[in-house]
Amino acid sequence: MGIVRKIVVVIQKVAHRILQWPSKAVHQIYSIDIIRTRRENSRAESVRAHNSSLSVLRDDERLLGQSLVEDGFCVTEAEMFGSFGDAKFQAAANEIYNRMEEHYLGTGRSIDAVKLLSMYPSLLDQFKVVFRAGLDIRLLAIIEHYLKLPVAYGGVDVFFTIADGSERGARTWHRDSEDNPMVKVAVYLNDVDESGGPLEILHLQHVSAESKRFRGFMHQKLEKLESEGKIKFKITSFVGSKGTVILCDTFKYFHRGKPATGQNRRALFFNYYGNKPLTPYFCPNPPFSAHKMEDLVSDLSAKQRDAALWRETLTGFDRWVTKKKPYLNV
Repeated sequence: MGIVRKIVVVIQKVAHRILQWPSKAVHQIYSIDIIRTRRENSRAESVRAHNSSLSVLRDDERLLGQSLVEDGFCVTEAEMFGSFGDAKFQAAANEIYNRMEEHYLGTGRSIDAVKLLSMYPSLLDQFKVVFRAGLDIRLLAIIEHYLKLPVAYGGVDVFFTIADGSERGARTWHRDSEDNPMVKVAVYLNDVDESGGPLEILHLQHVSAESKRFRGFMHQKLEKLESEGKIKFKITSFVGSKGTVILCDTFKYFHRGKPATGQNRRALFFNYYGNKPLTPYFCPNPPFSAHKMEDLVSDLSAKQRDAALWRETLTGFDRWVTKKKPYLNV
């Protein structure tokens, strides 16, 4: 059985690499100096054009926005945003996590949201509530001031972190690549202390040229590089009670979910880019087809609908490659 499982894992990795090829091929083209410069200049012009149209922030929103601009991160509570503080949102999220935990206890394996919805279609309504919460109008306004562009909503990642101390995937140090800048919003659904897998960001000072070339790495490598005098670093660890909300530019900072050892962690991560992202083909598609997404957000404001439906406005290679990514079609 172990051999069969290893073969399946290898096949999945090969299939994943094949599916990534179109995105990587287009990225290589866009990385050519003249093309990259043209796209960056177009982004800068979009920022200038949008400056006079930025949403007006309330006093408490302005404080958060200022903190985000100055530091690249800020922390608040769910009650700041109507969607995250809503009882319906809390109940929907916990129902999803309860089913994830049941699956883990019954099988000894974690399950992601896509597979969970495939196995338990009855959870779709709960997922829609969670997904729509990421379109909170106050949240979009704060993020808009940081990005200096209309916001493109990337969707939500549902992480149920098992307290097994393992360091893999999002628990290793990495940076996101969907856009620059971008914002990820973490919402804790249980108390998270140092042993509970808090989100961490890395304040990194390169001492040697060699250290600037690495991308993702395990914590042991970080400590080794420091001991060799190649880097200096400090870590901000976002411990917090249930309802803690963290906004962070995850392109700017290497970050990870610290491997949990004390208790399992329930945390939602919502993703936001400039509309349109510099590399939309690296942005995952939502688990809804285009027409189902339109139905899901039809009763929201124009700003919220634009944030949710930005993929439909892509053109050329951007549209072709991004739309090639599979939908769950639930």
